[in-house]
Amino acid sequence: MTQYHLAAISFTLFALAAAGFLTAGSLVRMLMFLELMLNAANIALVALGTPASQAYAVMLFAIAAAEAGVGLALIITLATAFKTLEAGNIKELKG
Repeated sequence: MTQYHLAAISFTLFALAAAGFLTAGSLVRMLMFLELMLNAANIALVALGTPASQAYAVMLFAIAAAEAGVGLALIITLATAFKTLEAGNIKELKG
């Protein structure tokens, strides 16, 4: 598999995940599509083939793990406050 094939797979995965993120109604589905976008960025970094880009991909894995933890905590907090996971039903956030 060449770098061009990996770049095409990365672009396709990112585009599908972005479209899914924009059309998803549930906060959990939005978080899953966001994780897919991060994985597409990892594929693009690995496709470059340089040691620096692969080091960035490893760092991006750590960032994705932290983002998943914080995102799930936010979703749980929003679900308890608004009693829903649908993004359209959450109208305003009060501090």
